[in-house]
Amino acid sequence: MPDANQGRSNTAPWWGLLFALASVGCNAAFFINAPLQGMVPWLSLLFAAVALVFLVMGLRLAIVHPKVYRRRVLSIIVAVIALLPAGLTVFAFVGTRKLPNADAAPQVGQKVPDFTLADTSGKPVSLDQLLAASTTQAQAPKAVLLIFYRGYW
Repeated sequence: MPDANQGRSNTAPWWGLLFALASVGCNAAFFINAPLQGMVPWLSLLFAAVALVFLVMGLRLAIVHPKVYRRRVLSIIVAVIALLPAGLTVFAFVGTRKLPNADAAPQVGQKVPDFTLADTSGKPVSLDQLLAASTTQAQAPKAVLLIFYRGYW
């Protein structure tokens, strides 16, 4: 029989950490084309909500009943650490809802409209010029690779 002075373990923060990590794992599963991909963000949000419930419950037990549940400081540290992935999941869920739809984005194989950009020497070059057959080449190039750099150097 366990000693009455020993106390019980507070496992709620550990369950909260597990569910918080599972919510981040669901976000990672979104990028591997899992089946029912539309449900992945909602499942991730559900895991984050369950994690928050466990974390609040664990913190309440650690703070209100410190004599019954041992390792009070460890429970608080685990709960704070678990708040980071759970909060990140909720932030990502809310933030992605604000992104515009990609209905107007070019599709694979769709012809890109003509544009003109400066090359490395500063001369303007259009897409039609690059795709047209030149006098030195027997065939026109099949593709053009565009590299976008952020910022200005």
